[in-house]
Amino acid sequence: MPGRVLKWGGVAVATLVVGLAATYVIAGATRATLDEPARAELLRDGKAEHFVPTSQGVLNVRLSGPEKGPVVLLVHGGAVGGQGFAAWRKPLADAGFRVVVPDLLGYGYSERPDVPYTREFYTRQLRELLDGLGMTAPVHVIGASLGGAIATAFTAAHPERVASLALMAPSGGGRSDVVAPVLTWPVLGDWIFRVAGPAQVRSMIADAYPPGTARDEMVAWMAEQTRFGGIAEGILNTVRNYDSTWQPDVYQAVGRSGIPVFAAWGTADVVNPYAQSAQVKQWIPRLELFTLPGQGHAITYGQAAAVLERVVPFLRGAGA
Repeated sequence: MPGRVLKWGGVAVATLVVGLAATYVIAGATRATLDEPARAELLRDGKAEHFVPTSQGVLNVRLSGPEKGPVVLLVHGGAVGGQGFAAWRKPLADAGFRVVVPDLLGYGYSERPDVPYTREFYTRQLRELLDGLGMTAPVHVIGASLGGAIATAFTAAHPERVASLALMAPSGGGRSDVVAPVLTWPVLGDWIFRVAGPAQVRSMIADAYPPGTARDEMVAWMAEQTRFGGIAEGILNTVRNYDSTWQPDVYQAVGRSGIPVFAAWGTADVVNPYAQSAQVKQWIPRLELFTLPGQGHAITYGQAAAVLERVVPFLRGAGA
């Protein structure tokens, strides 16, 4: 009897493993791939505007505003893609700026390369994007959440290419677990992020916004970008390879550079708590801080009008 129990127990375990493996494969196979035919279709359908090749993959980029205007590069946070800055394009373009909004590699309609998503991976694609667009003069860089950490790292690495830096509740000022550590384990983490990750990402973003038009638009965008494979896997890749939550070296480098820096932060932010703004200001004493009482983390999309009232004058002053 014990031998029979062990035998059937082994069969059950083997069946479970095969089932999980099959689910993993099926989850990947049922999602679209962002290859050249897919990009051509996105352009034809008017969903994408421009694609720019880089050494690491092809970037989807939205361009607005006068071609000769001062350039503003908008770097989105984790999960949302460039749609996070949808409400910024027209106001900045109307103010005379040339607006550049990429989907970072791994997000939106940009390619999902199979490489480690390190700090250098992110800063390199921004540099090559500007090179690919022929933008050699210093640009204004705006980053939100994870994008704030990336924008700060880019500024520290290439201060000669940055006219000013604006941060929307940026990461980098306090260590935190972006996801539960167990979810980053090999095999387990890969299975969870591929199979359940897209739905969880959509749910997380939906929960970040109060009911309304902004929420509806963001939910629709999340459904669109997650029909392509790789977005949840890219989030896991970033967590494993880029400690974006603690970047004293790059913030201090920016503080020493003398580049004008602005930050907007909600006092009710639970992702990158408002208390971190004091740490960032310690590293960048000249930081111009705009506080939004009672607001949470989703200020880039949900509070765009209020933030832009302060950002546009900052950009104009920094470009004087």
